[in-house]
Amino acid sequence: MLFSLWSWSVTLIAQVSIKDRLNTILNDSLLIHSFVGVSVRDVATNKLVYERNGTLSFTPASNLKLITTAAALDLLGADYRFITRVYYSDTISNHSLKGDLVINGGGDPTLGSDKMNGSLSYQLLMRNIVSELKLKGITQIEGRIVIDPTHFEYNPIPMDYTWADIGNYYGAGSFGLNLNENQTVITLKPSSKVGGITSLQSILPWDSSWSFINHIKTGVSNSGDKSIIYSSPYNPLFFGEGTIPMGTAYAVKASISDPSTLFANLLIAEMNKQGVVFKGTIKIVQSDDIKMNTSKMNIVFEHKSPTIKEICTYANLVSNNLYAECLLKEISFKMNGVGSAQNGINHIKKYLSSKNVDTIGMVLRDGSGMSPFNSISPNQFTQFLVSKSLNTIYVTSIPIAGLQGTVAHICKGSEGKIRVKSGTMNGTTCYSGYVQTNSGNRYAVSFMVNKHEAKNRMVQHVLSTALMEIMRSN
Repeated sequence: MLFSLWSWSVTLIAQVSIKDRLNTILNDSLLIHSFVGVSVRDVATNKLVYERNGTLSFTPASNLKLITTAAALDLLGADYRFITRVYYSDTISNHSLKGDLVINGGGDPTLGSDKMNGSLSYQLLMRNIVSELKLKGITQIEGRIVIDPTHFEYNPIPMDYTWADIGNYYGAGSFGLNLNENQTVITLKPSSKVGGITSLQSILPWDSSWSFINHIKTGVSNSGDKSIIYSSPYNPLFFGEGTIPMGTAYAVKASISDPSTLFANLLIAEMNKQGVVFKGTIKIVQSDDIKMNTSKMNIVFEHKSPTIKEICTYANLVSNNLYAECLLKEISFKMNGVGSAQNGINHIKKYLSSKNVDTIGMVLRDGSGMSPFNSISPNQFTQFLVSKSLNTIYVTSIPIAGLQGTVAHICKGSEGKIRVKSGTMNGTTCYSGYVQTNSGNRYAVSFMVNKHEAKNRMVQHVLSTALMEIMRSN
């Protein structure tokens, strides 16, 4: 009995110690006018060790990807892959295809991007498709190039995305056919004087149907990228404003508003390079068109994405919004045959309930956390994290603080004991994940700071200090 009382008192002292230390850190004047929510939960017992506003709802920003990727791993499967297929209809006569060349999009967010192992750049993708056509004996196409992106719903953008986000690379829409992560690189040459207009050097990839209006000016040296690109889905017109720093040529990344049309035009350009004559027209299939039956067509080319395990790890590592949104819609497609964001959200809420996570008051508007209207409480987050704490594939998809991805700059010296996902937008800074203490305890943690006025890096430093204190606790 004496030993039990001693163990209980040591545990109580340790918890009080965590509470006192965290209170001191979180009472920083930097956060005095902010909404601060914290939940620290013992993974072994599922008991709360510390909370501050733990039951209130906060905007999680990209912390939401932790839920989307977990649902994708469980509902789609770690080895699941997106598949893009190219078919041809009709016959080949004298090296001429009389029918259509059909590209059937499978919602693959990695298509035409070589940022992950096993995926091809858009240039190599086009080259390989045309090379396969030639291997089939096709050197002329008289029919159409048909692009079918109806794997996902027509609207690629969640309704709550802001106008300043959707034209920039991180706000790119999620289509049934994506290309190069739906981003293009605009290279600009700064003026020789501050305030001077920049000059356009290149846009790659480029579609001749696009128009770019440049209002981006030259800022002072080392001022960073303060440009904004404005565009909207299926709109060939986009424009930029703001500033880039004085100096050498500077690259700004913008979203691609219509990847299907770009895909078709890049494919035709590659055909011209390789001597394949195209005499037909381009057709982009719409959601209300009669669905093409590809079961009797001949397959030319099939591209499989990296596995869901690899995609989820990359999405959490670099906080890729497109990947998360495509995972959300693919969950919907697998469950109901329709790639709908709202339907995907409904399935994620059911998934959370199956994990005994209380979803009352939880608002989900997308899969990536880009919407400022997403809301979840810190206690709900740690509830969820405890439910996934024994899933090694999931846990290792979360970046190691101090070493990897968007959390490489925080918690230096934590020796792999802290795995957290960052979440950042204007006035919002969050970290959620797992902390192993020096004594061997393991905690699920969620730190959410909303409506702060400080620079994100300053708030990140405060939260990094708090995470390190948890690691050092008993």
